[in-house]
Amino acid sequence: MAEQGTVILYHGTDIESAIDIIQNGLSLDNLIRQSDGRPTQLGIGWYTTDEIDIAWYFASTAPGSIGRQYVVVVMEMFQEHLEMLFEQELAVKQEIINVPFQCDQYWFHPDSFDLLNQQAFFRPYTGESK
Repeated sequence: MAEQGTVILYHGTDIESAIDIIQNGLSLDNLIRQSDGRPTQLGIGWYTTDEIDIAWYFASTAPGSIGRQYVVVVMEMFQEHLEMLFEQELAVKQEIINVPFQCDQYWFHPDSFDLLNQQAFFRPYTGESK
């Protein structure tokens, strides 16, 4: 469980990308390389969800995950930072479309990466709350 005043979001990806995010933070160059021109709902950016099962679904379908290991990265951040990014339109919460379930996604613009890398805490999902 998140500490009071913090938000926990999940990002499903291949194991190599997860290790890079946890060790080095978010990188626009890596994101562009990984996206390989695939269409995205809200454009280039980092996509997360507040539902772990949804993150596992996307981890299993990530391009680098096909036939390989995949993982969920946990991002914990202060609620005030998330609200600030919403106000600056560097983050958006919106329903995911074109999937067989209903869920919201949190999209982060690349211009938010510096703040996220400085203020958010990234770790692998282990099934534990903290």
